[in-house]
Amino acid sequence: MSKRLGTLVVLAAFVCVAVGPVSLAGAAAPAATPPIPQRPAPAVLDDLRGPRASAAASALPLTLGALGALPLTRETAAFAAGRVAVAVVFVESDGSVDRSTENWSRPDPANPGNRRANVLAKVRSALAWWNARSPDGSLEAFLPAAGQYGAPRTGYTRFEPISRPVSQFNKDYRLSDAGWRWEIMGRLGYAHDRIDDRPLPERAYAAKVRRKTGADWAFVLYVVDSLRDADGMFRDGAVAYTADLYGPYMVLTYDNDGYRFRHFDAVLAHEMGHVFGALDEYAPPRPGYPSTGDLTSGYLGVRNRNAVKGGTTHLPCLMRGSQATVDAFALGDLCPSSVGQSGLRDSDADTHPNVVDTRPRFDSAAPVVASSGALTVTGTVREKPWPRGTSSVGIPFGHDISIFVPHALQFRIDGGEWLPLVAVDGRFDEPVEKWKLTTAPLAAGDHKLEVQGTTGEPAGFVKQVSASP
Repeated sequence: MSKRLGTLVVLAAFVCVAVGPVSLAGAAAPAATPPIPQRPAPAVLDDLRGPRASAAASALPLTLGALGALPLTRETAAFAAGRVAVAVVFVESDGSVDRSTENWSRPDPANPGNRRANVLAKVRSALAWWNARSPDGSLEAFLPAAGQYGAPRTGYTRFEPISRPVSQFNKDYRLSDAGWRWEIMGRLGYAHDRIDDRPLPERAYAAKVRRKTGADWAFVLYVVDSLRDADGMFRDGAVAYTADLYGPYMVLTYDNDGYRFRHFDAVLAHEMGHVFGALDEYAPPRPGYPSTGDLTSGYLGVRNRNAVKGGTTHLPCLMRGSQATVDAFALGDLCPSSVGQSGLRDSDADTHPNVVDTRPRFDSAAPVVASSGALTVTGTVREKPWPRGTSSVGIPFGHDISIFVPHALQFRIDGGEWLPLVAVDGRFDEPVEKWKLTTAPLAAGDHKLEVQGTTGEPAGFVKQVSASP
């Protein structure tokens, strides 16, 4: 289903509740957390806008990773491993169309200090939560530093976003988030399609953020001010949402309805689960919403077994929504279904998630013997990515993906000193590379040649070679 076919994204069971005081100390048991008082449910309860394949996605330019296993431009994220740049945009109205009711310079008596700095502290808290879920440290979600492309910035628009709906694109783009998103992206130099918002301009922005920061993935986080708003919701009941599984953007309000600012990091961590491919697990708020146990998702194609409807487990998890998400964030709970969907599954229990537990594959030609007895050997090395699974929702992956290229390539003869292999094109920077080695003159007879390199894990080959003429 296309993002713009009426599927609004709001923080699922989140938006229908108000948060009571909750400790995020991590040691408190969930039972000790005061329950979230109920309030009338808003009209829309889902927080994932378009979890369906888009025909337009396949037509996007393949400028990143056009060779082999590297991610493509349209793949702003695929799994929770590698370096993930988060480009924060604080949305600010200039008052030229809508009356400006919110201003980021206005203080929050309940949370003293610079509000944008306070938000960034909560963002870092959410990023640290996800980084800590990676057993081998292979995930590094980060904010680009000041001066880097994609560093936190303020984006200006003629509209006051919190006073508008965000979901009625098919009626009028100004009645959706496209009204203010397009203006912000346009000022950054990213065009949009005024007919159907495809391709999303944030995808191209995220691709440049990746390139400029050396990240493997990137997504955009819009933060909409709602300090003076009565309920912290958009006019159609939306609070926090992600554009689609795997990005490229998400939207959070300052106080996120009943969650209030104190739980901004928990709400953001939940939305990041979607960026990494994890589905919601609460009961579907409407027919067809993708939070049931019969669905598979994520790069590995993992079933949503912890879903309230149709699931087979009922475990604490960040993706359960409402109070369960607040508690799961405090206690670091991510159920096996969400672990698998986000790409953190470690099948062989070696602390390395499958998606980074990869090894290069070598092949080589027969040695050429010089009159001096030196050997020249050529060959190819290629990354062998972890194979993708079958997903029933989200943008499909058309190829197996790895964030690695072969590196640390070397050889030695007869157990001697390790020497570097030479890339035929001058640099090892692609998933498939041709290599060459030349030995010093060797004595006539057989010798032991060892070649090795690494991607996620080291691999290589050993062969007997002859230096005889």
